[in-house]
Amino acid sequence: MLEDLIPLRELDQEALEALADLAEYEDHPARSVVFRANSEDPWLRYLVSGSLVLATPDGGRESLVGMGDSAMVTRPLGLEQPFPHSALAGTDVRLLRMPRERVLDLLDHHRLPQYQVDVVDAENTEDSGSQLFYQLFEDLMEDRLTLPSMPDVAVRVRQAVSDPDSGAPEVAKIIQADPVVAARLMKVANSPAFGGAQPADSVAAAVVRLGLKVTREIVTAVTVKEVFKSSSPLINQRMTELWMRSTLIAALATVLARKLKGFSPDRALLAGLLHDIGAVPLLAHAHHYPELAGNPNLLSRTLDAYRGQVGGMLLRRWNFPEEVIAVPLNAGNWERSHEEAGDLADLVIVAQLQSVAETAEASRYPLLSETPAYRRLGLDALGISDSTPVMDEAREEIAEVQRLLMGK
Repeated sequence: MLEDLIPLRELDQEALEALADLAEYEDHPARSVVFRANSEDPWLRYLVSGSLVLATPDGGRESLVGMGDSAMVTRPLGLEQPFPHSALAGTDVRLLRMPRERVLDLLDHHRLPQYQVDVVDAENTEDSGSQLFYQLFEDLMEDRLTLPSMPDVAVRVRQAVSDPDSGAPEVAKIIQADPVVAARLMKVANSPAFGGAQPADSVAAAVVRLGLKVTREIVTAVTVKEVFKSSSPLINQRMTELWMRSTLIAALATVLARKLKGFSPDRALLAGLLHDIGAVPLLAHAHHYPELAGNPNLLSRTLDAYRGQVGGMLLRRWNFPEEVIAVPLNAGNWERSHEEAGDLADLVIVAQLQSVAETAEASRYPLLSETPAYRRLGLDALGISDSTPVMDEAREEIAEVQRLLMGK
């Protein structure tokens, strides 16, 4: 964790281990003051989780958001003292702190060779990409972010399934009110991927066959495509590419889930579809920043930097469980490490690497067999490896799931 933080990533392994022994968490409740401008204290801090507002004496404001140990803010607080700004907790926050003087001493004596000369990267200061992220975060916290919203029928189905007084008849009635969704649910229920021996001849029968929880995930999956749209032709093309890519990852995750114990194929399908959902609001709002919308390379760098955090915020706003929220937060973390059993985020990491196996893009990614997710999921015992991708043996099944998601 420390090796990703600025400027700790400049330190050698011995120094990082020394700091790990000194680091400790610091918690603050919402609306409290973490520190005040022009004051000093002995700590260097990093935002782990929650939202923090930095306010300068001249009225300037900047919002930071941390999404947990695997997606904390890498920029330090307190490297420069006295503090040039006040730090106010917008929500409950957790910070990681360590003695500032010890950090500075280690930087003087344990800096890696490639960091001996300080380099300032102008693109990492206050570019349009970071402005877009901070604006999206503030809009989300102030309830001003209107796009994307989960399709109404999906919201109502999810609410009904969570209601102990509702059952299959109530859920079927909600779905029947939307003929397009009803038809797509019937198609899924009767497909080889999800169907039984006898075809379901009504929405109610389809709901009973699939079960309430599976129906909930399938309805969300077949309606979420509505979110992947933009009024800008250039951005809409990126949205279409994003949707196509997401359906492939969803299909691969579904096939993998069927091969592994402890995974639900319908939940894996949804996790795959939503693994890059954070890119949607970033793309949808990029037209407010002409330098982003007109610069594909800068737009791609912005997506890479913020899609995970925005995806986590969006799914939390949509009231998804933590297991699903963890997927966009960790989808690009190939070296993700944790002590628990393999989870949906691990499954999606594997699905992404499988999607590029034996393609020209493969060289840009790590080998599947070298990732912690591969070992946690026990894929070696299933005969899945870099040289035997699951796509080869399950191509028709993957194509079938993609067709269902695209309504074909």
